[in-house]
Amino acid sequence: MSTINWTVTVGATSFTSITQSLSFSFGRGSDFDTPTGGTCTFTVRNNTGQAASINQGDVITIGNQLTLSTSTFYVVEVTFQDEIASGANTATITGVDAIGQISQFPISGATVLTNALQQIAFIMNELAPFNPPYPDPSPVAGRAFVEDTFNATTIGQRIIELLLTENGRYYYDGNTIVFVPSSAPNATSFTFGTAASTGLVYDSLTRKYPNTNYPNEVNLTSTGVGTTTTAVTGLYRRNYNRQVLFNTAAQQQAQTDYYANVLSVEALYAELRFSDKPQTDGQLEHYLEAVNSAGYGSTTHVTYTPPGGSPTTDTFVVEGGTCTAVPGRTDFTLYLSPTVIYDLFTLNSSTFGILNTNRLGW
Repeated sequence: MSTINWTVTVGATSFTSITQSLSFSFGRGSDFDTPTGGTCTFTVRNNTGQAASINQGDVITIGNQLTLSTSTFYVVEVTFQDEIASGANTATITGVDAIGQISQFPISGATVLTNALQQIAFIMNELAPFNPPYPDPSPVAGRAFVEDTFNATTIGQRIIELLLTENGRYYYDGNTIVFVPSSAPNATSFTFGTAASTGLVYDSLTRKYPNTNYPNEVNLTSTGVGTTTTAVTGLYRRNYNRQVLFNTAAQQQAQTDYYANVLSVEALYAELRFSDKPQTDGQLEHYLEAVNSAGYGSTTHVTYTPPGGSPTTDTFVVEGGTCTAVPGRTDFTLYLSPTVIYDLFTLNSSTFGILNTNRLGW
């Protein structure tokens, strides 16, 4: 049995020894949810005013004894619980990750930029304290073109607008669209089972299937094209509405068709819960390194036995998760999507999926 000992530092000051509880999140609940950034909350003893010097914008660093990887958040609020009982005062600190933090910075001007990547690059260059690496902003035909300009707004509003689009994964240039099982090696970042011999031990698994839990009538809307709609026939219809950045009707309709097909696949989604107690240090270190290095998007095997069935192993993509810790115990929840929703490529495209090469990715 193992225990994760978390460390909490604000700026250069350690709050580990007085932290009573800690929770943080990353990613999203499913592939159908918009990424909104992560949050963290921790409560500390404050009987002598230990938290009085914490200010908005201070850097929160969360680490542990098993790995050198850390998670970074930024203070957005401190609340003080001043109790009548002697020595019972506490303070609760709330933080957000980089996406949440940059939402507080203003952006203005009417810079004309051709696509979403250029806009994100422009946004990041405005942020002196928060300037992570970003993709090459060169225009790519068919993906995330934006026909309007920046308005005087906050960076957060602009990023949320970009995150609300569905242009991130799919590419269309008029060639044949193909759905195939993943050709990637059958490798995973970590594995789960109901016994230590099969990997990390989980204590609860919630299985979810589309058509029952998720929508399958897709409506994508853009300024240039309007709304394109596709519904899978023979299935109960639930709306899936999203804004997009396409300005070509053919591209947007192809994107709409893609999501309708993805939503109709009978593939398993899952919510998995586990704690640090049944695990070994090595298993926990492997998990923490995989999640911290890849964030959401890492892969995992899960072995489970459905009622009346036999042991089954599926491969999932980690979409997000939460962590809640108190002294002596840490509980995790992971939100998992099937790999099939990432198994689309464009056949014989001049940019992606070129035949007789190894370019069969995005």
